[in-house]
Amino acid sequence: MKFLKITAAAAVGVAMSMGGALAAYPEKPVKIVVGFSAGGGTDTTARGFASYMHEAPSMNGMPAVITNIPGASGQKGAKIVADGDKDGYTLYMINMGTLAAGELAKGDAAPFNAAEDFVVVGCMTQLVSSLMVHRNDPANTAQEWIDRIKSSGETVKWASSGATSMHSLIGTLMLDKMGIPHQPVPFKGGSKARAAIVSEKLKYGFNGVHIMAGFEDDIKVLAVAGAERDPANPDIPTFGEAGLGDVPITGPMCLFAPTGTPDDAIAALEAAVKDVAGKKGYAKYMKKNNLAAFHIPRAEAEVKMASMYTTFKPLVDQALKN
Repeated sequence: MKFLKITAAAAVGVAMSMGGALAAYPEKPVKIVVGFSAGGGTDTTARGFASYMHEAPSMNGMPAVITNIPGASGQKGAKIVADGDKDGYTLYMINMGTLAAGELAKGDAAPFNAAEDFVVVGCMTQLVSSLMVHRNDPANTAQEWIDRIKSSGETVKWASSGATSMHSLIGTLMLDKMGIPHQPVPFKGGSKARAAIVSEKLKYGFNGVHIMAGFEDDIKVLAVAGAERDPANPDIPTFGEAGLGDVPITGPMCLFAPTGTPDDAIAALEAAVKDVAGKKGYAKYMKKNNLAAFHIPRAEAEVKMASMYTTFKPLVDQALKN
């Protein structure tokens, strides 16, 4: 019995002396919360990213699991992460545009303050808003669609991925700019908004261009936002090219950790984002889903995040007045 006690004590001593190696982050799987339903752009990116995250040297072979918590254009999931443990094991993924638009639209009633409550670890793709219609629509260009809608005098009911998502905001501003009466119909994520168009419950929508992947027989995209054409969909013209006015806005898709997450965890996650974004398998997966793969490091992402709020503030104010 005495021998067993000594052996146990010795084992503890060895473990303590190796504490730096044994306690290195991560020691267990990481959870990534997605604030939208399965099948949309955020969910698609998160699942692709999670599939390769364990291969990043900084992740110690630990996998990532996805948890969908849809609601309030992603804000429900964001609040849960912001209010949760700051240990690096519960993270959040969303595109900056929707994060900024949602918070700005809520104002003082917003459930979080992104600048104070989150650390943007890095980004690995972007979401690009688009005008999409059912394949049966006679219009083949955005201008043709607008001309027909204006001449008919109809009030456009259109699908959005959430009341305060980036896609919804851009859709509202575009239709207001064109002088077209409209009524957005929000859904809990892009996949559900897509389903409404595929079923012809609604004939039009503003959604991420990627969402048409696999549904080309049911949906056609007439134009996309952005200063330049989406690299994942180079054949689709921008709103500016379509003669509808420039909308130089895209939403970088990023991984966020709650403020207070240990520095070693942040460093490991930064390295993981860079590693996964550069993997051929991840790029192939993203291309299959009409999304581009690239890396925006933390420092650059922080700058983009701040500018996103500056860009979206007047747009949100204008949308709220209408």
